[in-house]
Amino acid sequence: MKNRLCIIIQVLAVFCLLTVPAAAETPTDFVKGLLDQVITIQNNPGLSGPEHKPERARAIRQVIKKNFDFPLMAQNSLGPVYGGLGAGQRQEFVNTFSHLFQDSYTRMVLDFLKKETIKYNRESREGSMARVNTVLVRTNETIPVDYLLRPQGQSWLLYDVNVDGVSILDNYKRQFAQVIKTNSFQVLLNKMKTQMRATQ
Repeated sequence: MKNRLCIIIQVLAVFCLLTVPAAAETPTDFVKGLLDQVITIQNNPGLSGPEHKPERARAIRQVIKKNFDFPLMAQNSLGPVYGGLGAGQRQEFVNTFSHLFQDSYTRMVLDFLKKETIKYNRESREGSMARVNTVLVRTNETIPVDYLLRPQGQSWLLYDVNVDGVSILDNYKRQFAQVIKTNSFQVLLNKMKTQMRATQ
C-alpha cells in the first residue's frame, strides 16, 4: 500500500510539472534571442564569403518571417485607408508588404549586422506593448536601435524597429500616404507588386 501511494505521488508530481506553463519570455530575452540567431548565421564558417550570401539571406529571412507581426505592420502602414479596403485587397496588400519588408530587412541585416557588439540598455512597457532599447556598437560609431513588440502567447512579436530615432514603419507610412494622395491605393499596390516581382 505504501509503495502504491509513493507511485501515485510521483505520477502526480510529474503531471504537475508537465502542466505548469513555461515562464513568460521577457521582451529583452526575445530580442536577444532573435539577434543571436542572426549573428550566428552571419558568422557561420560554412556560410562565409560572397558565394554563400544567398544562403545566409534565406536563413535570415526565415528568422525575420517568424518574428514580425506583418498583418499589424501592414495595417499600421496604411492608417485609415486600410479600413476601407475589401478583404481580398487587405490580404493582397499584407502578402505584398510582408514580402517587401522581409527582403528589405534581410538586406539591411546582411550589410550591417555581423560582429558588432549589442548593448541591451532598457526595457519599458506601455500597456501590453513593450520597447527594448539597444545600442549597436561599431568600430567608429554607436547606433541606438529600439525594438517595439506586442505580446504573442508566452512570447512576443516585433511590429517596428527604430534605427537612430527613425521608425522603419513611419517611413513606410509617409511613402504610402504620398503615393495614395497623389494617385490611389491601387497604384500603390501595383508599384509594390512590380517591386516584389523584381526581388523574386
